[in-house]
Amino acid sequence: MATKTYIGETTPPVCLDALAEGTRTGITRRKVYGSMFEIIRPHWNHRLFFGGQLVSQTASWTQKVAQMWFVLSVSNSGSALGVLIVCQSAPYAIFGFFGKTIGGRLDSYRTLIVTQAMMMLCAGVLTALTFSGSLTVWVVDTIAAIQGVTMIVDTPVRQAFVTQMVGREHLSDAIALNVSLGNIAQTIGPALGAVAIIGMGLKVGSLANALGFVTMLAGLLLMRTKELHRPGPPAGVEARVGEILQGAIEGLRLTWGKRQMTSIMVMVFVVETFGISFNVTLPLVAHNTLHGNPEILGVLFACYSTGWLVGTLYVATRGWASWAVLLGACGVLGAFELLLALQGTVAGCAVMLVCIGAAFSCFTYNASSTLRLRMSEPLCARMRSLYSYSWVGAAPLGGLLAAWLSDRGGPALVFAVGGVAMAASAAMATLGRGRAGAV
Repeated sequence: MATKTYIGETTPPVCLDALAEGTRTGITRRKVYGSMFEIIRPHWNHRLFFGGQLVSQTASWTQKVAQMWFVLSVSNSGSALGVLIVCQSAPYAIFGFFGKTIGGRLDSYRTLIVTQAMMMLCAGVLTALTFSGSLTVWVVDTIAAIQGVTMIVDTPVRQAFVTQMVGREHLSDAIALNVSLGNIAQTIGPALGAVAIIGMGLKVGSLANALGFVTMLAGLLLMRTKELHRPGPPAGVEARVGEILQGAIEGLRLTWGKRQMTSIMVMVFVVETFGISFNVTLPLVAHNTLHGNPEILGVLFACYSTGWLVGTLYVATRGWASWAVLLGACGVLGAFELLLALQGTVAGCAVMLVCIGAAFSCFTYNASSTLRLRMSEPLCARMRSLYSYSWVGAAPLGGLLAAWLSDRGGPALVFAVGGVAMAASAAMATLGRGRAGAV
């Protein structure tokens, strides 16, 4: 009997119709994406949410790019960028595992208003300090850490709120639409951030981010709250901290006991830790390798995000999960990252980043769906927690590693190490599967 499972936003969750447990001869292919844009028209609340998120996420990327350039310009150090990434991601990496428990006890609508207001306040403080000329790197790091703490609650609540706006029947399309929204924002935002830096530096970026949160708050306040689906949580659904830890331990045991699951989790960890630390490496490429201005940084981020969007559209139209594509995407990621290490021109870096973005999108989709297609729903729930956390947990480690390597050999060393690690993990997974036979 087919069950519903969930895979992630940019990393975990999109809803797919998974197959029944049991097929042992390979990955059965199932359609995933529906006509996601059709859900905007009948859902007033989701229209407001989508519009607010589009503006807010684009503005957030505008600030991120300006913020990274500010830190690099002041410190001229990859380590400083690594510290910034840790401040942003470590709170969620450490405590986000319990976010679902926290979110399950709170009213999603009211909590979102509070968290969005908190992040708007952080952006406002950053703007005020920038205009006053008193901004320092440690202040930027502190504000980033506060926003990271806020995300512990904001992220699970925001994901739960999507269900309340559109209902279970349209959930898969809504999440797929939000994935596309994130890709669009990540494509447009860096380009706008580059323009902002040239004009007024971090001032415009932080101001745009604050106004983006104002837009999001306005959308929330204009919603028709009576139309929200607010069923009480069924008995036993809201997980306690002990249950979450038990689920994670069980997920580790299941992963260790299945060769294919182990291979996927190793590849995910390697890709996130060694391969995708562009918040550290791309500013260094633009500033030190290409000796460019903020416009170059915006171009690099936009190229990577464009590739990511192309990859998303590919899997949306293809709509299948494939073990072969998963291995190929991981190997291709490694190959293109090795080629990126050799580039010394804007055009060369741009082409490689488009290819890396497309391969990364294909990899994340196939890794997530392959895990879920191979397991029954009870096991899937445990694996879902472990898989989701493997992405956020590796982010601060990857940022620190990229910073350490870049201080010793520049961003080219980071790309070379990441390329070798990803290609090696794909090769080991392929050889392991060959020794075990068809899984």
